[in-house]
Amino acid sequence: MAGLVGAIGAIVVFTLAVYLPSPDQASVGATTLSAPPSPPAGQKTPDEQEREPEEQRFPAGTVIPLPIGREVRDQLSAAARAVVDPSGPAKGAVDVATSGTIYFGVVYGETPETDTRYVFAQLDREYLWSQEGDRPWRYLGDRDGSRCTRTVSSVSFVPRVVARAWGLNLDPPVLDC
Repeated sequence: MAGLVGAIGAIVVFTLAVYLPSPDQASVGATTLSAPPSPPAGQKTPDEQEREPEEQRFPAGTVIPLPIGREVRDQLSAAARAVVDPSGPAKGAVDVATSGTIYFGVVYGETPETDTRYVFAQLDREYLWSQEGDRPWRYLGDRDGSRCTRTVSSVSFVPRVVARAWGLNLDPPVLDC
């Protein structure tokens, strides 16, 4: 057994001697490498800047349904609160932050500044908001979606192309009221 351990030790020493430089050769041609300087705080390196994906732009007129989050719901509620009479029929618009069936989508413009986002909410009534570019949300109005009336069509209320992207058929039905 001692012979086997000795043989393995000799192989290890021989391998190290062959692959590692001798102490007098270690400094010949050696170059000290230092890390590249770090960019200032908050700035990205050129490699990181190149790898950062650009926002995907679709052709003007393209409509994409979007998921809606708490921040957008709160902004919609604030936009409605600023213009809705709290004692009027549209007072439910402020409840968009906490309830309702909400449809959210974007119609792409030529540039991000001309993109228009729409939100259609079905709460106690039907409500509509829009946002152009990065401007604040605008509350556009409401209607009673449960009535058997064709005086206000959903098509004129929600842009048809947006309703289709949401999978909604908002054309006014022919109802026997």
